[in-house]
Amino acid sequence: MKNEFKTEIIESYLKENNLSKSKFCKLCGISTCTLNRVMNNKNCRISAFFKIAKAVKVQVYQLFSEN
Repeated sequence: MKNEFKTEIIESYLKENNLSKSKFCKLCGISTCTLNRVMNNKNCRISAFFKIAKAVKVQVYQLFSEN
């Protein structure tokens, strides 16, 4: 069982709030490199997921889908 990040949550948040990736990263307090790693389901620190969840106002578990 592998958990995958739901990239559509961030993509829809960016579109709804008319934000660029760099502005979103500043809002979250993460780097663009970290965001790219998250979006490509690569390894990154767990704190990045908490920061993203706080910015988009969802719980951390809602950022992942179970396969």
